[in-house]
Amino acid sequence: MARASFTLLLIATLAATATAQQPAADVTAAVDALARRLEELERRNAELAERNRSLSEKVDELSRRLDAPPAAPDPIPPPPAPSPSPFAPFSPEDELDAEAGVAEPAAAPGASRFVDEAPPGSRFRVGDYDDASGEFVLVRPHDAQRVPFELRFNLITQARFQNFSRSRESWVDAGGASQPIRSFDSIEIARNFVTFSGFGIDPRLQYTAIVFSSTPINDTVYLGWINYRFSRALDLRVGNWLIPGTREWYESYRWTLGAERLMATTFFRPNISPGVWIQGEPIDGLNYVAMLANSNSRFTQGVATRVGSSLAFGGTAWYEPTDDYGVGVSDVEYHEGRSFRFGTSLNVARESNQGFTLAAIRNPEDTLIRLSDGTPLFRPGVLGPGLEVESTHLQLWTVDAAMKYRGLGISGEYFFRWLNDINTVGGRSPYGSLFDTGGLLQAGYFLKRHKLEAFARTSFVTGRFGGGVEYGGGVNWYPRGTRAWRTTAEVLRIEGSPAQNFITGYRAGETGTLFQLQWLTDF
Repeated sequence: MARASFTLLLIATLAATATAQQPAADVTAAVDALARRLEELERRNAELAERNRSLSEKVDELSRRLDAPPAAPDPIPPPPAPSPSPFAPFSPEDELDAEAGVAEPAAAPGASRFVDEAPPGSRFRVGDYDDASGEFVLVRPHDAQRVPFELRFNLITQARFQNFSRSRESWVDAGGASQPIRSFDSIEIARNFVTFSGFGIDPRLQYTAIVFSSTPINDTVYLGWINYRFSRALDLRVGNWLIPGTREWYESYRWTLGAERLMATTFFRPNISPGVWIQGEPIDGLNYVAMLANSNSRFTQGVATRVGSSLAFGGTAWYEPTDDYGVGVSDVEYHEGRSFRFGTSLNVARESNQGFTLAAIRNPEDTLIRLSDGTPLFRPGVLGPGLEVESTHLQLWTVDAAMKYRGLGISGEYFFRWLNDINTVGGRSPYGSLFDTGGLLQAGYFLKRHKLEAFARTSFVTGRFGGGVEYGGGVNWYPRGTRAWRTTAEVLRIEGSPAQNFITGYRAGETGTLFQLQWLTDF
């Protein structure tokens, strides 16, 4: 305003001077020239003010950035993996249900709860935690392509109290021998899995090393594999792991509806063996696993030598129309729309009698082939006096279906098993083949969303030598609102169990009531 007043005064003074000294025409021309010069000065002044405002904004923004704490480096996204964890060998929740999707806290892959920054210039970050997979990241590279190595750690513990009260004192097996039924109660660490996993040399070259311990069988064994993930549709693995055969068996003990896999699953399923397998999801919702193994069971307890001509093939496939079913039976995620899963599994094996000792036959985790009443097939004299089974062909086929909707989860599976080409020593087998069948049905519903679930379960086995049935139910409490942490209380009524496995609580021939209280944690 002062500058404009001074300019007007100057114009007026000049005009007065011009009026006094020059003709009127010259005065008018001078005034016009001065007015144009004033307009030009005002235009330039406006441009300068605009530039000053823009520069001031940039200076303020730079000051804010300089004052703010330094941002952590962008997390390195983990390499693609076909599963949320080693215990769900393949899940579309990749998933790492992970670890799985699922009811885990929402987080981008690689999201951290805390980060212990490495010294400047270090190639690795340490002290990370991956919410998506529920694993500690001990070492993670800043650049996975330049320094391809990562190391993760996970600890899963399944603590359980079991109490079995018998209703009968004994049962008679297929060989005509009377076997005692005993009541029992115990506190056990049913399973303790210490897992190290990651990748090396190439982000697609991955490894999983598991130390598995169990107090019921008083043993510790190594499990794990090395795999190369060519694509989402093809993941090639070699190692010591579960052989596919039934849905509840292959889906992992962590996702069972009750405290443990059901009796029918325990009876029919294969076990663990070294082998090579492929798995993947070639199209959305369609998943598969196909494995070639040494035999249906290469678990080591009680068996000094596992050699011979035994070979086994296990495969499973399942389809999810909406590609969002997840894992397990429980609808922890609370699906707003109906989500279905349809599947089938196949297991084919040539099983040989490898000189099992009495201790081996009684061992629960060897998952020996048993007759429908629970008698081990390879025990001498089972099929007739003086007869001993040398080998047999086994074929197992199962079909399964499941649904989740608004806290309700329902799952069913049916089993068909054939034993044929039964070779015996000491005479000819009176049975050309044996056929057994069975099924299971289970359902759970959340009384309190994500937290409290009531469930009911049943399964049965039947065949030439009889069979068994179970039914019961209980409640699940999820303290963190996710399936990774769970407390289960369950009561089952068992009538003539054909299955035997010390971890699960099933004993061949038992009749009575089994109560289980379990605490499952995943750190």
